[in-house]
This record gives sequence, structure tokens and C-alpha cells, in this order.
Amino acid sequence: MAINPLGLAGLTMTAAIIAFVLSLIIGALFVWFGAKVAGVNKRRRTWGNAILVVILMLVLRILLGHIGGGIGELVGIIGSIAIIKYVYSTAWVKAIIAWIFMLIAIVVVTIVLGVGVIGAALF
Repeated sequence: MAINPLGLAGLTMTAAIIAFVLSLIIGALFVWFGAKVAGVNKRRRTWGNAILVVILMLVLRILLGHIGGGIGELVGIIGSIAIIKYVYSTAWVKAIIAWIFMLIAIVVVTIVLGVGVIGAALF
């Protein structure tokens, strides 16, 4: 039984929406963890703020995607830290610590998932 083009387009859109929502939730978890480790005020450390930070970082990356090389990356990092600082109304030092721990959490989970996928593929 063949899938018609509209059915395939709908399936693709559904998969894209599910992937976006899951990425948003996982990204918010990493941001929330970074803010918690950095000691951001508990009242400001909410899921709503974490999701807002992830969305703003995504918009920033889309806007800066046209700037090539190291300048774009540097502006993106500074912009991401500034977003954390202003959304959580915290000091620059705490925003930098939150960003670093967010980055560490992303790397650790990526390594763990990568090892798990490779291990599962071997057996």
C-alpha cells in the first residue's frame, strides 16, 4: 500500500513538531539545571523562564547564522549568556556559570546517549 504525498507531508510535519517540542523540553531542562547549579534565585528559576531562554537562544542562533567564522560564535555565546542574565535577572557571573553548566550537561548527555546507541548497535 503506497502512501500518498499529502500523507507523507503530514507525517513529516508531525515528526518535525514532535522533534521541536522534545528539543525544547530537553533544552529547558539543561538551562534549568545550569541556573540551579549557578544559584539563581529560586523564584526566578521556573520552567517557563527556562523555555523562554531556549526559544530566545534559538532565535538568536537563527539571526546570527549568517555571520560566519569565530565572530558569529563569539557573539552567539555572549548573546546566550546575556539572555540567561536578563531572563533570570541575575548577575553576569551567575549567568556565565549557568551557561557553562548547561553546556556541560549537554555534552554529558550527548556522550551517554552516543555510547548507549553505539553499544546497542553492537549487540
